[in-house]
Amino acid sequence: MNVRELACQSLFTVCQDKGYSNIVVSHTLQKYKLVDRDRRFYTELVYGTLRHLNYLDWIIDAVSTRKIMKLDPICLVILRMGLYQIFCLTKVPESAACNESVKLATRFGNKGMAKFVNGILRNGIRRRMEFTIPTLEDNTILHLSLTYHQQQWLIKKWIADYGTEETIALCRYFETIPRLCLRANTTKISRDELLHNLQQRNMDAEIAPYAPEGIYLNAIPSIHDIPELQQGLAFIQDESSMLVAHVLDPKPNEVIFDVCAAPGGKTTHIAALAGDTSIVYGCDIYDHKLQLIEKNANHLGLSNVRVLLQDAATIGEMYANRADRVLVDAPCSGLGVLKRKLDLRWRKKTMDLKRLPVLQLTILESASKCVKSGGILVYSTCTMNDDENVHVVETFLKRHPEFKPEKASDYCSIYKEGPYIQLLPQVDNLDGFFIARLRRGE
Repeated sequence: MNVRELACQSLFTVCQDKGYSNIVVSHTLQKYKLVDRDRRFYTELVYGTLRHLNYLDWIIDAVSTRKIMKLDPICLVILRMGLYQIFCLTKVPESAACNESVKLATRFGNKGMAKFVNGILRNGIRRRMEFTIPTLEDNTILHLSLTYHQQQWLIKKWIADYGTEETIALCRYFETIPRLCLRANTTKISRDELLHNLQQRNMDAEIAPYAPEGIYLNAIPSIHDIPELQQGLAFIQDESSMLVAHVLDPKPNEVIFDVCAAPGGKTTHIAALAGDTSIVYGCDIYDHKLQLIEKNANHLGLSNVRVLLQDAATIGEMYANRADRVLVDAPCSGLGVLKRKLDLRWRKKTMDLKRLPVLQLTILESASKCVKSGGILVYSTCTMNDDENVHVVETFLKRHPEFKPEKASDYCSIYKEGPYIQLLPQVDNLDGFFIARLRRGE
């Protein structure tokens, strides 16, 4: 199977079957053992096509007599990948992009599909000059959407929330290549020791500015080139995410619940900070996700992690007043981490922003029942949407006066005015995150 066929199949899995691009790409590379040149071309085709999806669909809309929603899914994937090569990859000849796309349509479709693909791609080439992105002055929303590869409704929301200049800065942040961030497993190695090990192997590594266990790798290696990951000395976790465990501030001899725990990054971080005299319960509604938490905890050598099959929306009914500290890392829109998840940015819908706060408040209220008198409740999300963040917390506090907010930034090294931490990528140069710390009265 050639590189374009592999890329086509991977894109189909992501776009049609809702697979996660990083997992799909990783599995493909592990299975087929491509040489470096083919590996680079494969990843370029998959990630490049995903990044430019709305621009490619803009072209298809203009040149096709059939609506995108009416196209055969495999045909749509082939068109997108072909147009990406024609409009975005200068090293691929137009003729090669067309001919190889026709071959894909013949292999995965039929002669009629091949003819249709050939016509669309050659029509796109002939009309190339029509597909210049409009200027910021001519059409602000469309310009930002096509230039920075974001949905138009989201651009409109950000402009309403932050203004045009900050929206541009936000979009530029999401367009940068994410660095790999490692969390030192401080039960086995210090951050300084881990940093020394990495630099001894000539890796371009530096400490994270805010998370005391964090290390950034500026050149992204294969994870197989980082033996510390295989040895359980380090764990891949974004810096913003690491701040949550510090705001929770776990202590020895405590019972701690992480009620939306999978895959266990924050659970294992909490367990490492609290020490082996604590018990940290990682909770999830799906058994296969609990297995992932268990696997990560065992790999890191954390004997104080337990898993609990439990719906976060009803956990308070079963475990009232059982925990010294509770983390609610709530399901959210994920708007703060769009840099890392190309496929997810196209799956976001306006209805998510209305649906999710209801679920988030339900989970927060249920989880709060688990907190002992004098205990701590932390609420976090990886989004910047106020309806999912401060509004959820403020609504909860009005209903539950027994809880009082504490200044979250007192517990980590990033300072924010007010009681909550709201990280904004365009301001903080970190993924968007929200963290609130609440204490239950004695």
